Amino acid sequence: MNFRKRITLIPGLLKVNLSKTGASLTIGPDGCNVNIGKKGTYLNTGIPGSGLYDRKKISGRSKQKP
Repeated sequence: MNFRKRITLIPGLLKVNLSKTGASLTIGPDGCNVNIGKKGTYLNTGIPGSGLYDRKKISGRSKQKP
């Protein structure tokens, strides 16, 4: 069973995301925001409502090659 919950702290600007694997913080409006979590920091850009988006890692741990 999975668990995911998003809590809006400041509408349109600040959200806390909770799941069974941890928590993260999303800063910024829909369409252009930064997500900070245990896997790193990501820049998310897109056109709200269109399904078009891009996600780039901007800091944090990178996957190690075997």
